[in-house]
Amino acid sequence: MVMKKVSILTAVAFAVVVTSAVTTATTQDKPAQVLITNVDVWDGTSDKLMLKTDVLVEGNKIKKVGKNLKADGANVIDGKGYTVTPGLIDMHQHLMLNGGTAAGNNWDAYVQGAHGSRAAEYLLRSGFTTIRDIAGNSIGLKKAVNEGKLPGPRIYTSGPALGPTGGHSDWRARTAGPHDEDYQMKVQNTMVVDGRAEWLKAGRWNLRNGADFLKVMAGGGVASEFDPLHLQSPSPEEMEAAVQAAKEYGTYVAIHAYTDDAYIKSIKAGVRSFEHGFLTTEKSIKMLKEADAWWSFQPYGAYTTLCGEFPDWYAEGMKAKAKMVCKGVINTIKLMKKYEIKTFNVSDMFGWDNWHNAIVNVATPTTDLPEDIRYTSLESMKMATSSPGQFLREETNQNRNDFIAAKLGVVEEGAWADVLIWKGNPTKDIALILEPDNLKMVMKDGKIYKNLLVDPEHETYRGEVAPVGHSFNM
Repeated sequence: MVMKKVSILTAVAFAVVVTSAVTTATTQDKPAQVLITNVDVWDGTSDKLMLKTDVLVEGNKIKKVGKNLKADGANVIDGKGYTVTPGLIDMHQHLMLNGGTAAGNNWDAYVQGAHGSRAAEYLLRSGFTTIRDIAGNSIGLKKAVNEGKLPGPRIYTSGPALGPTGGHSDWRARTAGPHDEDYQMKVQNTMVVDGRAEWLKAGRWNLRNGADFLKVMAGGGVASEFDPLHLQSPSPEEMEAAVQAAKEYGTYVAIHAYTDDAYIKSIKAGVRSFEHGFLTTEKSIKMLKEADAWWSFQPYGAYTTLCGEFPDWYAEGMKAKAKMVCKGVINTIKLMKKYEIKTFNVSDMFGWDNWHNAIVNVATPTTDLPEDIRYTSLESMKMATSSPGQFLREETNQNRNDFIAAKLGVVEEGAWADVLIWKGNPTKDIALILEPDNLKMVMKDGKIYKNLLVDPEHETYRGEVAPVGHSFNM
């Protein structure tokens, strides 16, 4: 009997130990939960808010959106009646092209990287939880952010921009030889390639190194000195080679261009993302609609910078091209609206001094454009959240998309936990986002990076705001 009692006691003790271990392991394995209460929620797509709603985050995803949610053990955040929106998405950033580099600012690559990482952090604190870096060698920065080594938004990167000799990616001095490399080429912010074989090779090289898509300079640009806006290079065969390389890796090509000819050539080649385009006409816009492609443009940056004061570093040739593009801005936006082209609003910002001005670009299409082409606050918010989120999910193949497991740009069950809390409702008055203190909380991937909802002495308080600069890269 004694032996039996001992055996029973031992068994019970063993069971307790095992149960305790399992319970502990289960507790440790369970993702942390954050419950945001007492907020009005805009989901990124609807025309109205969900009033007096809660948002439950589990790990790095949104678990539930609804009223009177409960979650034992969750970190509860009182939203104080403020407005929840998805994190903002900027689809045209240049983290590594720090202000003035196109004009010959040859910084040390490590210094440039440091500026790029700082820009990424402040973009995040300004409410941008995802960006598309569309020309510049930010592949390493993307990796560091993804691995949690540096704070910053999710980064979709093109790596170095591809262009022909004499094109918008060719920033060499007049004294350079045709086979010389300048600083931008050496650090792989740009690549100058000619001939179908070299274009195919360069595209494959970029994607092999970790680019998410390809950026092609399909025409001339403003912020470069020697390339005319109506440049007819690369050739159709070179463009097709870039698209082929992208398709081999299950992704797409985005192009920089302004004119009908460049757009038409690119549409025929299978390009999916079109930047700028302010010298296009109804001819190419109809084709863009038929191709069901996307237009990435800068309604505020184009109108105010190209039609207003120029950056200090603009050479006279750049100013002349800016004035030429200015004449087409209003007509192009009218055509875009007429044909209901799928679009998203972007900043086209240099990285090192423009963290807060990305916000400015989101807000001001509602006020600074001529009245007949202005966007509503709701339209502007959709162009900065759900529309780019849709594009990134649809156009970036699963094999090249690190973030395909959940939706971006929306607040809904199963989406990535990218959540902003605003004092006020930006879908009704988007101008409120211009004041940094109105952004009360920034959550990306379930982690809080800015929190003004608690006392400054609280351990989660983050009060840093981005400094304000001003310049554009076109």
